[in-house]
Amino acid sequence: MRRPTRSEVLQAADDYIAYFPLEQPRERARELREAALTWREAEEVPVAVYEAARHFCLSLGVREPAGGWDNDDGYQVRAIDRDTDDAEPPPAAESAAAPPSYSDASRKAARLAQAVAGAVNIAGALASPSSWARATSWPSREHLVEHVDHLLSAFGAELDQQRFAAPARRLRALLSAWEPGPEVPADVSEAARDLLAALGIEEPPGGWDAPEGPPEGPSNDNG
Repeated sequence: MRRPTRSEVLQAADDYIAYFPLEQPRERARELREAALTWREAEEVPVAVYEAARHFCLSLGVREPAGGWDNDDGYQVRAIDRDTDDAEPPPAAESAAAPPSYSDASRKAARLAQAVAGAVNIAGALASPSSWARATSWPSREHLVEHVDHLLSAFGAELDQQRFAAPARRLRALLSAWEPGPEVPADVSEAARDLLAALGIEEPPGGWDAPEGPPEGPSNDNG
């Protein structure tokens, strides 16, 4: 795999900062960008860049490789790029002729951000029964399940390494058996809160059941 240039690292960080909805990964992306600014193209990559990149990966729920970052064989990167569960190293000639595209990686980052944002919107509404009950209409079962499916499919081979995988699957199973109406079942609400927690979204200061609830209720037209 070709090593990214300084400008490509900066562009990738800018894409995450612009598109990713969760604040913690965005903050780690800002730190990575600041570290990359200290890197001169003709010089070795500063240790600070490696450290910032590792912290950024951890903030996304990606685990440190079993043998440590310095001993990683690159399998995870290839699996992400090819969206397969059984990704194998490409032939040497193919690898040399067609290095991974960082523009493709940027587009994928935007797709991941969209999938996470949609799931967060749905889970946020379901986590607050009082807010959900105040709505004048509710999304269909298919609409809710579709957003969770987008989240589950967007991460490809890396899904099972994400902290949110299990709570997202649980929420999907519960939504598949529920016909949305004014009252959110307790187990659905609990699963939505678990998913939000796994995505790094903390409970509001007044609690999920605070009278004011989230700023907006559910809708068929967005998120």
